[in-house]
Amino acid sequence: MDSLLRTVGNLLPYHLLSYGALLGTELYQSFVNTKICFQALPMKEFIILQKRLFPVYFATQVGLTALTAATCPPYSILSLPRNPWSAGSLAVTGLMGCLNWFVYGPKTTTTALVRRALQESENIDADSNQSKVDRANRNFSRNHAMVIHLNAIAMIATVVYGFSLSSTLLAGL
Repeated sequence: MDSLLRTVGNLLPYHLLSYGALLGTELYQSFVNTKICFQALPMKEFIILQKRLFPVYFATQVGLTALTAATCPPYSILSLPRNPWSAGSLAVTGLMGCLNWFVYGPKTTTTALVRRALQESENIDADSNQSKVDRANRNFSRNHAMVIHLNAIAMIATVVYGFSLSSTLLAGL
C-alpha cells in the first residue's frame, strides 16, 4: 500500500500518461482519423468536419504538450533544463501545435471554404472564375502543406522526446 501511495504522489505516472496521450493523439489524428474521414465523406462534409476537428486536435496537442512538460519528473517543469533534448523537443512540439492552431489551421480552413465556394459558383464568367479558383487552389495548397509539415515536425519532436525520456529513465532519473 505504501508503494502505491508513493506512486500516486509521484509525477512519473502522470508524465507517462500525458506523453502517451500526446503521441497517441498525434498518430491517430494524422494517420487514422483523417484518412478514414477523407475516404468516407463527400468533400463538402469532410471540410465541415475538419473545420471542427482540427482546432480541437491542435488545442489538445498544445495542452498535452504543456501537461507533459508540467509533469516532468522529478521536479515538474523545473526538471527540463537538466536535459536540453527534452526541453527542446517539447518546445518544438508546442510551437508547431500553436502555429497550426492559431495561424495555418485557420488559414487552411478559410482557403478550403473559399476554394469550394468558387468551384460551386456559377455566377462568374469562366475565365475570371478559373483565375480565382487557381489562386484559391494555390493558397489552399500552400497553407495545407504548412499544416502537414508543421504537424510532421511536431510528431518527430514528440518521438525524439520519447527517446530522451527513455534515456533519462534508463539512467535512473
